[in-house]
Amino acid sequence: MKKTFTYMFVVIFFVLSIFINPVNKSYGYKHNRHKDKMANTLSLGMLIKNSLKNPRITSSVLKTEGYKEEIMIAKALPEPVAGIGLTDANGFNNPGIGINSMSDIGFSISQKIPFPSKLETKSRINKYSYMSLKAKTRALKINTAYLVKESYYNLALTEKQIAVVKYNRLLLNIILKDISKKYGTGSASAPAYIRTMLEDASLKSELFSLNKAKAKLIYLLGELTGLKSSDIKFTRAVLPKIPAAKTGTPPANELNEKEDIKTAYKSNPELKSLKYLSKKSDYETAYAKQSYLPDFYLKAGYGDRYLMVPVLSVSVGISLPVYFNSYQKPLINKAEKDRLSSIYDIGWEKLRIIKGVNVYVKDMRLNKNNYRLYESLYIPEAKLLFKAETASFEVKRSSAFSLLDSFGKLIDSEFEGDIYNAKYYLDKSRLEQIMGKI
Repeated sequence: MKKTFTYMFVVIFFVLSIFINPVNKSYGYKHNRHKDKMANTLSLGMLIKNSLKNPRITSSVLKTEGYKEEIMIAKALPEPVAGIGLTDANGFNNPGIGINSMSDIGFSISQKIPFPSKLETKSRINKYSYMSLKAKTRALKINTAYLVKESYYNLALTEKQIAVVKYNRLLLNIILKDISKKYGTGSASAPAYIRTMLEDASLKSELFSLNKAKAKLIYLLGELTGLKSSDIKFTRAVLPKIPAAKTGTPPANELNEKEDIKTAYKSNPELKSLKYLSKKSDYETAYAKQSYLPDFYLKAGYGDRYLMVPVLSVSVGISLPVYFNSYQKPLINKAEKDRLSSIYDIGWEKLRIIKGVNVYVKDMRLNKNNYRLYESLYIPEAKLLFKAETASFEVKRSSAFSLLDSFGKLIDSEFEGDIYNAKYYLDKSRLEQIMGKI
């Protein structure tokens, strides 16, 4: 029995050193085939950089840049129309081009000239369409970066949770061996033995679920970044620690909802896109009203009548709607409704920004306070308890099970602190997304 407790004590300290100072071997990250190819730590910056080059974003960038050409296209005059025609005034039964003074082979060219303000208005419509698409592309980049951050932080937390479950299984197996011996000699009851086995089965199931969740997160990071899952699998995601407050800086000023909302109003790409669409709808309304304005046509012609004097012609035309309001009025009504719709969309997006900033700033502050509470109170208390139980165990005043319980409380308190730490950075990533930051 003394040998069992000594072995248990050694294992506890070994696991403690693993959990507090994790290394590759403890988490199963070390892999001989990859140690020369991969860095030990999975870099979040590298993942974000790769994700911003994924095909979907590249496609959106190219599409946006292509739409930029529409601005210049709208400014240009329509293509001129060239024509050739045959006029035979002698009739089909008596052909003879050039014999009759009305017969000729004619060449003509015509040019449509829209009312001057129409070209500029149409160009502005295309300009704001381009700027809206550009803002949408920026939003796509920010949303992709957020997904990478979210997956990365969840992966780091999942890896820590896997380590905790493995630790619990290790300690539970030690207890199970001890209870098995006692159960064999009749000094332990059957319920205690069965309960230990059931808890071990539950931990196996939890470990399976966590490994499955980890595999999904690795796959998602691979899809977002274009990296192979195997390149991510044998590295370790690192969860950063919440920075300590600066000396002399009031905690209330570290997170400021009003300033964050102002920043979001200026930089949020979704809001920018809606503002550009609103301006576009203003010009679309103006363009619809300009449908009442006339367009002009210039036409020049030349007719070759062989031995007779050539025919030269120049004409200026003007086009006006024949049926007023049958086309123009519905077009104007549609443009007006689109303009009002864009105004409501902007108002709704601003409300969403205000709500999001308030929620995530509040959650960040709460998670930060809880993390500080665990860091300054619960973890030191758990360490003190574990140290006291260790001292009692060394002089045989405490049982191994009490030592195991105190060690479990220490590990659980550290993991709870990690949970609040991860939640803080998840909320921070969401807040940065709303504020238009990558």
